[in-house]
Amino acid sequence: RPFFTIVIPAWNRASMLPDTISSIQAQTFEDWECIVIDDGSTDNTAEVIRELEKNDQRIRYIYQENAERSAARNKGAANSRGLYLLFLDSDDSYAPNHLQGLHAFLEDLKRPVALTFTNLMYDTDQGLVKPDVPEMKAGMQLPYLLRYPITPSRVCIHREIFSHFQFDPEIVIVEDQVLWICIASQFPVYQLKAHTLHYRIHEGNSVDMGKNPYIPRLKGLNRLFHHPSYREVSEKIPRKMKRFMLAECYFNISRHHQIAGRYWEMARYLLCSFRSDPGFRNKERLAMLLGRTEPAGTA
Repeated sequence: RPFFTIVIPAWNRASMLPDTISSIQAQTFEDWECIVIDDGSTDNTAEVIRELEKNDQRIRYIYQENAERSAARNKGAANSRGLYLLFLDSDDSYAPNHLQGLHAFLEDLKRPVALTFTNLMYDTDQGLVKPDVPEMKAGMQLPYLLRYPITPSRVCIHREIFSHFQFDPEIVIVEDQVLWICIASQFPVYQLKAHTLHYRIHEGNSVDMGKNPYIPRLKGLNRLFHHPSYREVSEKIPRKMKRFMLAECYFNISRHHQIAGRYWEMARYLLCSFRSDPGFRNKERLAMLLGRTEPAGTA
């Protein structure tokens, strides 16, 4: 059994996958396996990974009909052998000491049944940019994960947890945050402060406000807050935090309508935002209603 299983969901990313996998092969810690779940790609992803698989037995290729990334990650976890699972996005990469640092950290903690996350650097055209990442205070794991979304590439999860929680295929956009919140409701969460995940900034991963990505996010949050299957988790989330998260969602939906020039739709969602949390970004709400702001293209 390898110590780590790295699951990479992939859909038409043949051009990026070699660099992503190369960053795994360059790790100073070598006790790992990598499973690429091809989510119904129509490019030459299969050919690219099969070739890599021939030269490195730690790499495995699995195909599935297109079912989105939650199903792909769950399939990778179901086929994993590692003690800890990592979910690397196909356009991200690891610094050479990423796995080494995680292994040492987990060994010091006596291999906890827990979720661990690292810090990140942005991989831009100008080079690596190290952002200020908020520190998670002791006993504040659930509030932290509710307020600060964490990309799947930063996360490492003990395999036993996946017998309790998995990615929800019914949720799009916010499926990762929902899973982390569920895990934090029952299991410990640790932050490794090393900036060893390289999050690649490119056109394909930007949040395009013109496409209104906050509509599916709103649906996912409502499922977390109200669906019977999440009742126990939802009861642990403070009402004030739920109202804040919904207000933020409605606010960003209204920004989409502002960009599209639909004033009354913008106003309607601003009202929804106000009803959810009357104290949320009121100066910006008023400025939008009065037409005093220029709509931003992305967020």
